[in-house]
Amino acid sequence: MRGDDVEVAAYLVRVAALLERYGIALRLPEGTAELEIQEDPAGDLSFELLGDLPDSATPSHSEITVRERFDRVGPDQYARAGYEYEILDRERGYRRSFHLHDTEWFRRNFMVVVHEHCESPIGHVSCRHYEGSPIKDAYAGVEALMDIWTGPPPDCSRLACLG
Repeated sequence: MRGDDVEVAAYLVRVAALLERYGIALRLPEGTAELEIQEDPAGDLSFELLGDLPDSATPSHSEITVRERFDRVGPDQYARAGYEYEILDRERGYRRSFHLHDTEWFRRNFMVVVHEHCESPIGHVSCRHYEGSPIKDAYAGVEALMDIWTGPPPDCSRLACLG
């Protein structure tokens, strides 16, 4: 995803709408009444979407997080430079996530820039970082999380451990 700040804002709205189509109840940050894009001192942009997945519990046993960061690459131009897509399913006892961040560290230590996390049960970390494949955008990230949530609980032992 590349674009100006208006295009990034429109993208955020479309990702939020996708989550809501799945019945996910979005939780806005405390003290805000609408979706929000943050700008850091360097002028880079980021957003975070938090939501409760539809289940019969109140509060929900399952939640989803979608975070993305966009680096300034030119005058009023941004490119996606990081992401975190995560599902936490307390009812079935697992956490799965897909990450792109700290790219230089991951390249230096593992010769990759993306990785995954898998905990089953939650809190049981048999590997700190699993091998992952890049996720094209937040739409694909949401689809991957929903496939996990609606499928059988993940088997972390089937993933390749980076270390």
